[in-house]
Amino acid sequence: MIHRRTRRSALLLAAVAAAALLASGCAGTQTREKTSREWYEEGVGLAGKKRYPEAVEAFREASRTYRDAELDAAIQLALADAQFSAEEYALAAEAYGEFLRLHPHNARSDYAQLRIGVSWSKQMGIAERSQGAAHKAVAAYGALLRGYPRSPLLAEGRRGLEEARRRIADHELSVGDFYSRRGAYRAAVGRFEIVLREYGDLGYAERALFELVRCYDLLQEPQRAGELLEQLRREYPQSPYLKELDKRRG
Repeated sequence: MIHRRTRRSALLLAAVAAAALLASGCAGTQTREKTSREWYEEGVGLAGKKRYPEAVEAFREASRTYRDAELDAAIQLALADAQFSAEEYALAAEAYGEFLRLHPHNARSDYAQLRIGVSWSKQMGIAERSQGAAHKAVAAYGALLRGYPRSPLLAEGRRGLEEARRRIADHELSVGDFYSRRGAYRAAVGRFEIVLREYGDLGYAERALFELVRCYDLLQEPQRAGELLEQLRREYPQSPYLKELDKRRG
């Protein structure tokens, strides 16, 4: 009888131990998912340590679960900033644009608009290459100046705008020179006219006028060449280009 009771007690203890072990295992697998705010705070911490790719992933996780409008704005802007810091400028420009689309009246919308321009400026190539990024930078900075006339970021926006416009003007001059060297004077005229009309205020008008007079002379269009020469004399009476043109024209 004692043997049977001992055996029964041992079986009971084993069953209780197994149940406890099972319960413990189940509890260990039931982990609570992080909230948007927790993911956001983790991302902020990673960005502070300059671990930008990991911060980007944390902010993306934060954006996948429910969050209120204020937190959503903070997440979207932090994501864009992390991508910018990671030098993922195309993605950053897109992310700042998404922030503006979702939160157009946010207090930091002028900052996001500026950063779109800076993101495109970072992608500008040298004068001989396509200037698509420079044109997009010009559009972004222009939107900042028009849309936020009282923003404290306007000075930076103006500097960025001028830099991007100069990059485009240099490109147009470079292409005009290319055509001119190959005798494609009509194509060269088109480029120099763009420089004169759109970028003359940046100090390019004198050079553009000189090139246009020279090209129109070579195209044997003396009336247009004469008009532009008179403009050059009137606006830049001390220009060294005048002596060169007088020498060319005999």
